[in-house]
Amino acid sequence: MKFSVKKLAAVTAIAVLSAFSTPVTAYAAQVSVPEVSHSCVFSSTDDAAMQMRKYIKERTADFEINIDASVASKETVGQLMIFKAFDETGSGSEGDYLRFSVKKLNCKIYWKNNEYRLVYHLNYYTTAAEEASLTQKLDTALASLNTEGLSDYNKFLLLYRYVTSNVTYSSDISDKYAYTAYSAVENGHAVCQGVAQLLYRLCNDSGIPCRIIAGIAHDTSGAREDNYHVWLVTKIDGKYYLSDPTWDLSAEGDNFRYFLKGSNDFDSTFNMRHIPQNDNGLTFPEYDSDEFRNAYPVFSENAPSPKCSEGDIDGNNSINAVDASAILSDYSRVSTCGTSALTVSQNSCADVNNDGRVNAVDASCVLAYYAYVSCGGKGSIDTYIKNEVLKNVR
Repeated sequence: MKFSVKKLAAVTAIAVLSAFSTPVTAYAAQVSVPEVSHSCVFSSTDDAAMQMRKYIKERTADFEINIDASVASKETVGQLMIFKAFDETGSGSEGDYLRFSVKKLNCKIYWKNNEYRLVYHLNYYTTAAEEASLTQKLDTALASLNTEGLSDYNKFLLLYRYVTSNVTYSSDISDKYAYTAYSAVENGHAVCQGVAQLLYRLCNDSGIPCRIIAGIAHDTSGAREDNYHVWLVTKIDGKYYLSDPTWDLSAEGDNFRYFLKGSNDFDSTFNMRHIPQNDNGLTFPEYDSDEFRNAYPVFSENAPSPKCSEGDIDGNNSINAVDASAILSDYSRVSTCGTSALTVSQNSCADVNNDGRVNAVDASCVLAYYAYVSCGGKGSIDTYIKNEVLKNVR
């Protein structure tokens, strides 16, 4: 799976220059920088990064940031501020989503009177109007998916199914839009960067912490050359797991090979290996560093599937109105967007009347059984349905 014809989505150039004047010899192509009317000197890197984040979200091509020189040395301030602008905030449209939205970045740093003037020129994969259109469609999609009340596992499963069943792999990797979530939604196809970007955004906006990992897809058999690739690390029930939605795009049904895998099993299926790698140096983290691994410690084993039994969808050993609500919500979800949040096992347990369909009838049966048990009734839900529900249908 190719990641990019260039190195890891963004090629960054940073020049550190003395004084607020144009140098005789330019480090990179000249950048036209408009005056920023509300420009001010920031003493806090957090405040400066917030302003930079705003510019990037608005897809502003040229902007400048003025910051007190005491925040960092001239050798490190450029990288520091880029990293701060791409900090994880919990918002799906920020953090790694913005990091992978920048196609090319140029920064010149001027230094005078204990103040840095950071002059930026950025190229993006998408426009502000395209991002606004994408946001509107994703808001609609999330409303129809209705993740409220779902466990972390079921929520991620729902989003993973939604992405892998609605996106195909782009055949034209020279198309810049193929590297975006915008293409994944608007055109129904993208390369790994766009696929990961889309799932990252959906997850974070649904309360599931998620990071995009960049690196290399390596064929240990030597049959294929190494390619740049991205995948995800996701926090489920307090533990981090690895997933690769791109390599699961062609999965039949729920036969996912790279869904919520532990570190011991992520690359056990094929000869391909995921190798975390920072090939950019400036705007991407050191994914293979102790710092990153300590911040996102991947659990060794695969995420366990939720437990359930007939009628007991949430596996809490009680059949009640919560289970009926879960069945009804999923029936509505499937009817609206064609995607279920239930595992194969949960879906089987939800079909309490065994007619091969999960719908409002099953929810009604669960509610009826709950009322029956609450009034002192005995026996399993299967026996109750056979003796009380189905005989009335006959």
